[in-house]
Amino acid sequence: MLAKSRFTHPEYGEIEITRNPRARRIILRVRPDALYITLPLRATEKDLAKALDECGGRLKAQQQLMQRPVIDYSFRIDAPLFKFSIEPATRDKFSIRREGERTTLLCPATASLADERRQEWLRKIILNAMRERAKEVLPARLQQLAAMHNLHYTSVSLRDSRTRWGSCSSRGTISLNIHLVLLPQTLVDYVLLHELCHTVEMNHSERFWAKLDTLVMGDSRALRKILRGYKCSF
Repeated sequence: MLAKSRFTHPEYGEIEITRNPRARRIILRVRPDALYITLPLRATEKDLAKALDECGGRLKAQQQLMQRPVIDYSFRIDAPLFKFSIEPATRDKFSIRREGERTTLLCPATASLADERRQEWLRKIILNAMRERAKEVLPARLQQLAAMHNLHYTSVSLRDSRTRWGSCSSRGTISLNIHLVLLPQTLVDYVLLHELCHTVEMNHSERFWAKLDTLVMGDSRALRKILRGYKCSF
């Protein structure tokens, strides 16, 4: 007999757990309505917590893919650093218009946007526009903050990641997520300063948080909590 339970997890949303006497390992499946987990009878809460911790990045990425909005003429991105919209065009070809932080995709009036291939193409267009905007603003802002606080890094790169806003290697190489341009400027600066602090403290020790606190007016923990409410996607 299968024993089931369902609850709301603060990080993963709805979770349904099934204990199956035939299960030999923990199985996690992401579906649109919930995260479904099959447990062996002898699995403990500690075993479940470990499985979620180990697979957390992959699970969140899959959840985000399933929750992606349909891209049509009503689709908008209206962040301070990056704005995107789709408008009908009089011409019979797709074209892109860029004006500062604003990118507009002009579509032929007869073009269908609904099919799956066109949706994936539209996402690539948006990601490319996002990457171009990230190149314009993120490295310059990182350099500005580093000079302001006398911190030093080796190089900076931009990536499309679904799980991390940024990272810093032991050699001082900083990697930034292009989705940072979707955040408010305060959170962008928090992430950049977070990675800059790793150039002197390569961990999340008390000394690291103390250093970061001096750069964000003591608000590092509060900003971290706010950042968790944002997704590395659109």
